[in-house]
Amino acid sequence: MIDIIIVGAGAAGLSAGRILSQSEKSLYILEARDRIGGRIHTLKNEGFSSPVEAGAEFMHGELPLTKALMKEAKVSHQAGHGRVWNVINNHLSGGNFFDEGWNELMDRLEGLDQDVTIGEFLQKYFGEAKYESLVESVKGFVQGYDAADVNKASAMALAEEWRSGDVKGYRPRGGYTQLMEFLWNEIQQRKGIFKLSSVVKKIKWKPDNVEIETNTGETLTTRKILITVPISILKAGVIQFEPPLPRHQHALRHLEIGAVIKFLFEFKDRFWERGNSTEYRQMPGLNFLFSDAFVPTWWTQKPNDIPLLTGWLAGPIVQTIQQDDSSLFTEAIKSLAYLFGRQPDQLVKEIRSARVVNWSADEYSRGAYAYKTLQTAEAIKIFSDPVENTIFFAGEGLYDGAEMGTVEAALASGKAAAEMILKAGQGARTSLK
Repeated sequence: MIDIIIVGAGAAGLSAGRILSQSEKSLYILEARDRIGGRIHTLKNEGFSSPVEAGAEFMHGELPLTKALMKEAKVSHQAGHGRVWNVINNHLSGGNFFDEGWNELMDRLEGLDQDVTIGEFLQKYFGEAKYESLVESVKGFVQGYDAADVNKASAMALAEEWRSGDVKGYRPRGGYTQLMEFLWNEIQQRKGIFKLSSVVKKIKWKPDNVEIETNTGETLTTRKILITVPISILKAGVIQFEPPLPRHQHALRHLEIGAVIKFLFEFKDRFWERGNSTEYRQMPGLNFLFSDAFVPTWWTQKPNDIPLLTGWLAGPIVQTIQQDDSSLFTEAIKSLAYLFGRQPDQLVKEIRSARVVNWSADEYSRGAYAYKTLQTAEAIKIFSDPVENTIFFAGEGLYDGAEMGTVEAALASGKAAAEMILKAGQGARTSLK
């Protein structure tokens, strides 16, 4: 019998695996994909002139675990910089991340003594016509940046996140996957065993005895199991528990994950900075571009000069889209053509490499990252307690801190779960009832 099995080789699973592999216990990590990293996926040697991020890309805030891991892995980071541009109603203007009324908004948020959804908050305090621009800006930011539903997202949680003001963020040089590979190598060196392309279908369990059935027909037996798959996978019932976990199933109704489609377009050159060009709208120093296009948000790799534009379509609208990648590519090109004042066929000729990454359609993620609702904290408490000291959970969507939805949250959640597993033999069992 295996001592510990981790389901999922994303940031949470690898963070936990690193700690657990230091013990004398046997360790297996099962991963549905044919690669590690989960929603961290740096594309290398796939037609782009440098590594590009199909998944997690930015870092925001202090992030002690992420920075410590970067130091160990000898990965540096660099801050993004440059100008913000807006295109609204086909009009180009210099802009800012936030509407001029943002300070008033934050003051109101800071004064809340009871949590409400951000949609309710805006309706109550900013319902007057004079706030129309601010309200649209906030809604766009919640749906676009946080990939959240304004009718579900917690106003207090968003205030805590926005308080830092670190929106532009910074990036690991060379991509996030380097950190995952560092953990992967350490675990293997300590005799941890990885099984890729191994999809967990059913978990039959009793205290200190778990049978795991996979897509290959293989059955593995373990004393402890740590499940680190995205909450969207748990919500979809992809993994069957026998006997079921009714409290956890109920709690999942109060956990949400945002939807995101990411577009990666590398061009022959940075046509938006050609200087005297009359062919394209010029946006010198472009860092972020916000707009009313179908794909509304784009950014460059500033300070790097790679001619890459990354598009970001997020929020509830993504869940209504039924288009395949080819159709999404066409829509993204139409958006860029509108933004830069050219015809789509002219832009297509400028493309060197392109990729559409629909995380919501990905069968092993079914979304991007989590956000907090009014009931999230209580739901997370249920997943924080092990089931009979046998079944444990971790992941960025189960982290009840300001960094929820980030790589930092996944690393911290995995670390906490691993430490709990190592102590499990000393504590009392947590009942299902």
